Amino acid sequence: MGRVANIITYALILLSLAAIVGFAVLFISPDLVSFGPTSTPRPSSAAPTIAAVAVVPSLTPTPTDDGRLRPTFTPVATEPPLAAQPTNTRRPTLTPSVTPIIPSRTATPTPSNTPTITPTPGPSPTATFTQSPFPFTKSPDSPIYLKNFANGAECDWMGIAGEVLDTNGLPVGSSRYRVHIWDSGVDERVPVGGAPAYGPSGYEQFLFSSPVIRNYNVQLETTSGTAVSQVYRVQTRSSCNENLVYLIFLQNR
Repeated sequence: MGRVANIITYALILLSLAAIVGFAVLFISPDLVSFGPTSTPRPSSAAPTIAAVAVVPSLTPTPTDDGRLRPTFTPVATEPPLAAQPTNTRRPTLTPSVTPIIPSRTATPTPSNTPTITPTPGPSPTATFTQSPFPFTKSPDSPIYLKNFANGAECDWMGIAGEVLDTNGLPVGSSRYRVHIWDSGVDERVPVGGAPAYGPSGYEQFLFSSPVIRNYNVQLETTSGTAVSQVYRVQTRSSCNENLVYLIFLQNR
């Protein structure tokens, strides 16, 4: 802005000087200035006419301190500060910090390499049978308690039954053996093979008309009365689902 203002000022000064020079020439030698083809030269004998004095505009000096326009300071009216209004500032809420509880580890002593004693497996059923002084021994899982299935008496029956197997697990000859059952009011010998519902070498002895708890002795013997097994003590049960005591005799090797 300051540079533009200076240029305008210099232009006005030059125009003013040019106007002064022009009026001076017109005043001193008016014949040298022609105003167009229609103008007629004045006779030399005529008296010279005095031209009007041109009014030269006065120059208004512009302060040129450093060639820049100074900004005008305009005071801005400031409003009086408003009275401080109380603000409702919410108090910070206390958030409980949760400190994780890390359980302390208790050092567990590492067991030393103490040699463990592996128990020697017990004798197999075959070995047990071989050690028996009798040629026949009951099976390891005998007696087995079952629900009566061989006749239609269902729960109105209780008895002892089973079968006799040789060393190959096959039924023995039915004409050679019998089973002796006695005690609790019973003393009977039933033939092996006389109850085919339990297999070719099956046997059966009725004990009571309902399931009751009683004790009986069971032993396998030959048809001539020679004992071929030890005496086994069995106990009956009072459940209709266990009213058949099933006992299997196995021949030793």
